[in-house]
Amino acid sequence: MRGLVVALSSNTYSVVSDGVIYHLLPRGLFRAQKIKPIVGDIVEFDIEKMTITSILERKTLLKRPQIANISQIIIVESIVEPEFSLFLFLKYLVYAKQHHIPAKLIVTKMDMNKNPRAQSEIESMCYQLGVQPFFLSSKSGTNIDLVKSIFAKKITCLIGQSGVGKSSLLNAIDPSFNRQIGEYSSALGRGKHQTKEVILLPYENGYIADTPGFSSLELDMQKSELAHIFHELYNLHNACKYSDCLHLQESECAVKEAIDSQKIPIAMYNCYCKLVEELDSYRRF
Repeated sequence: MRGLVVALSSNTYSVVSDGVIYHLLPRGLFRAQKIKPIVGDIVEFDIEKMTITSILERKTLLKRPQIANISQIIIVESIVEPEFSLFLFLKYLVYAKQHHIPAKLIVTKMDMNKNPRAQSEIESMCYQLGVQPFFLSSKSGTNIDLVKSIFAKKITCLIGQSGVGKSSLLNAIDPSFNRQIGEYSSALGRGKHQTKEVILLPYENGYIADTPGFSSLELDMQKSELAHIFHELYNLHNACKYSDCLHLQESECAVKEAIDSQKIPIAMYNCYCKLVEELDSYRRF
């Protein structure tokens, strides 16, 4: 039989096949082969022995959160508590581009917004990047019905730091999900972790992955790959004089020219430079 891994608890996998959930163990040979099923995997299993016998080829694979075969990433940021982070947004977007997975942005807690220009500024930035943004309030229900349509018939992974309202968003989309909601700690400047595991929740002939919140994401790439993704975000394909341009000190750099002409916001470029510094720091340890 064949099914989809929707959850993992200890070493027991919950696998859905034809609407029935089976709780299965992996075959012992997997350990010797140093492989293991993960949430999102399509697997074959022996119903008599209640064991997973093989893992089908993965279309996509994320290491953090660890999940396979997703068709889109939804970056979830809050407008406040915690405050919208342009740096994290860029990092998550680069992460999605690195894995060739389409990404959209949901900005939560708009009922708490005190900055009248915030939404238009984010919309303008997303328009430049080709990212579709949605602004909503799970508390008031604003734009919830609009957002629901983007999840139908897809396997979606939500990513964002703790406290941005991923669980509240899921409960607003479908109250039967009954996800535990954390609190935001203004003293610590972050949310309290509530989601401890990756789990696929069925919705409109697709699945939504609720994932643990995280703000620390180490990009596993070379600076040249980051540079390529950044100029690709702004449709500056092969526009730099040097093919290995990192958009830092090089002359005739299309990215820096775009900054001078205000086609790329300086704030976004500063976030890019910070990502470059992070990659350098990873190499030192």
